[in-house]
Amino acid sequence: MAKNNRKTKDKRIFSLLICMSLLVLSSCARGPAKARPALTPAEFSVMRWEEVLEGARGTTVNYAMWSGDQARNSFFQGEVRETLERKYGIALRIVPLSDTAEMVNKLLNERGAGKTSGGSVDILWINGENFRTARQGNVLWGPFADHLPNIRYYDDEARIRDFGTPTEGYEAPWQKAQFVMAYDTLRVPEPPRSIAALRGWIKAHPGRFTYIAPPDFTGSVFIRHILFHFGGGSLPFQTGFDAALYEMASAATINLLNEIKPFLWRRGETYPATPRELDRLFSNNEIDFAMSYGTSFASERIARGEFPPTTRTFVFAEGTIGNYSFLAIPFNSSNLAGALAVINHLMSPEHALAQARELGSVFPIAFDRLNESDRRAAGVLPRGPATLNDTELAAHRVAEADAQYLERLEKDWLEKVLRQ
Repeated sequence: MAKNNRKTKDKRIFSLLICMSLLVLSSCARGPAKARPALTPAEFSVMRWEEVLEGARGTTVNYAMWSGDQARNSFFQGEVRETLERKYGIALRIVPLSDTAEMVNKLLNERGAGKTSGGSVDILWINGENFRTARQGNVLWGPFADHLPNIRYYDDEARIRDFGTPTEGYEAPWQKAQFVMAYDTLRVPEPPRSIAALRGWIKAHPGRFTYIAPPDFTGSVFIRHILFHFGGGSLPFQTGFDAALYEMASAATINLLNEIKPFLWRRGETYPATPRELDRLFSNNEIDFAMSYGTSFASERIARGEFPPTTRTFVFAEGTIGNYSFLAIPFNSSNLAGALAVINHLMSPEHALAQARELGSVFPIAFDRLNESDRRAAGVLPRGPATLNDTELAAHRVAEADAQYLERLEKDWLEKVLRQ
């Protein structure tokens, strides 16, 4: 009995020491840290969650997120920031990004320069090739995701791999997306619902179609659908990089993209650089299709008066790509406790419901993992007039390719399509 009491006492002392290190760390979170954060992933794995929240209270968390959508920016600057302050005493500071790769490159440079503490970012919205690069460069703190309380709401599909790269607990899922195309039913009563049909439509309607220039993530995902079309579907691209498969499928993809180039808006001499530019062309009746990873984007634009009320969305019969977005912690974060607390909140049913109501986002959590109250709330989320139902989306959802295919295809598009 005395031995057991001693073990219990030792465990309490160990936990207290961790908590004290968190409090010391959090007291420095509003200014630059001078030393490497004391909290290690191993220490976090045995902490009580209440200790993490105590260490986060009164701190500022710097969150680097893509800032290309004004509605999302307003939601985070308003409701999300207010919720974090009220519930946890955390001040959220948004670090706007136009391209996540910029932040990954900054972290790689800081790692090379030995800047192992006092980082300017505590959370990074990341996925795909950026996560692969970050893991290869060892610029993420972890593993941590499997020890967050709210990880229980996400199934294995969301947790294990990111564009073919094992997550291994270095990022936590929080958003779900799927590619859709938007069209105006008055202009295009029946849209082309396959890659082959789209190819024919573009050639029959010169100047009425374009897509966003890769490496923008929406432009990149559009051309990956063509790669899947010529490669026998999405499945062969999910189990590591196959050079022979890529050479065969990419050659046909590049040929098709060059074949339709003279029939694109402005004869393919220029491409929209961002989703916002593509949306503007669609709104101005210069082109007949818009596209997005956000399944409700057309409904949002209708509500804001940007798209005509007759706009609807569709998915290809052969399927459209869906994925999860993740949250990671940079290796030199100045506020680990705050980062963990904010990430856990952004994974919660409470946040998922609020974001779905405000932005129309796909609800990312498995319904069978919700309590009865949250399940009812998720079941009655509003759906705009242009948003497809969950059943149709799920039936046409295909998984992402390994990140190496994405990197190769973007490079080949620049060299063999844009510059031709």
